[in-house]
Order: sequence, then structure tokens, then C-alpha cells
Amino acid sequence: MPVVHISLIQGRGKEAKKAGAPKESVTVVFHDIDGDSWAAGGVLFSDRVKK
Repeated sequence: MPVVHISLIQGRGKEAKKAGAPKESVTVVFHDIDGDSWAAGGVLFSDRVKK
């Protein structure tokens, strides 16, 4: 499951964050991380059995 990190320049209020941003101003950056370098619940993703 993807994890999304949102980076904003500080100063936006709570209501502005709830409102979101127009899609034209959104930049998406993909960081591919090897399954040996990521774990959840103490289990590496590379060790999880695919169902």
C-alpha cells in the first residue's frame, strides 16, 4: 500500500490544508524503495508472502 507524504511551505492554516490544492499545482515524486529497506509490524516487505 502506498504511503503519501505531503510537503508544504509553512504558513497555511487548517482550513487551507483541508481545502487541498488545484491538481495543476500538485507535483508527484515517486521514490522506489526496495522491500529489504521497508518494514511494517516488524516484518520486511521482502519477507511478506504475496496472496
